[in-house]
Amino acid sequence: MNIVLELKRGISAELYKYRRTFVLWLLVLAPAFVPIINFIILFKKGDQIIKEGQNAWEVLLGNTIQPGNFLFPFFVMVIALFVNSVEHNSNTWKLIYTQPISRLATFISKMKVYVLMVLFSLMLFAFFSLMVGYLLKVTSPELGFDQAFDKSLIFQACFKIFLASLGYASLQFALSQKSKNLMLSMGIGIAGVISVMILMNGWEYADYHPYGYHIFALRDLGEDFNIWSNMTTVYRSLIVALVVFGLSGWDMVRKRIV
Repeated sequence: MNIVLELKRGISAELYKYRRTFVLWLLVLAPAFVPIINFIILFKKGDQIIKEGQNAWEVLLGNTIQPGNFLFPFFVMVIALFVNSVEHNSNTWKLIYTQPISRLATFISKMKVYVLMVLFSLMLFAFFSLMVGYLLKVTSPELGFDQAFDKSLIFQACFKIFLASLGYASLQFALSQKSKNLMLSMGIGIAGVISVMILMNGWEYADYHPYGYHIFALRDLGEDFNIWSNMTTVYRSLIVALVVFGLSGWDMVRKRIV
């Protein structure tokens, strides 16, 4: 069967699987959490948070990306669990492999849907954050959201987070696919996040930690932010993702017993 047709069928099957689950709602509701909190805080106490002379949009950008950067790894862990837990819980891996779709196409379909879910949610996160600024411009004009600001910076920052997150995202995907124990992959992920938070406070090699790439990639976040600057950790993330996804795909194709 043509690989393109196999991938089309595989992706359709993956998307159909989530049709009556909470996953699709999670992809929409989770990105709205931080922007909603930001709107409430700035609406009530914006005059205390945005100091005179500050650009309101830049303050919003910082208050959006920093907490979002901390919470995002946990969101990725949950999505990785959802992508593979259906087969683990119903013990349908063997059934999947009897379908007229190659194992490689099955793996790529799962991986592609997973990566697109992560990207989709980050772009929604950027969109909701932008909407918060426009809403505050109408409801609280005194805060200064009518100032000039490159709104595309929010989308650029989120896209850079996406690229820098693929390293640990691939690790979570591989762990959740390999093990039926959902708490194992979640525990390793949480340990990864906690460890990088500790190590980044003094260890000179902390920026090699895959669970911190998305944080180190946005060190220069501000009005002069350039998506293509400080790309070292992004490249590391992409290399880790390429290796881990490659090994996971090879493992799925070669093994005889699922």
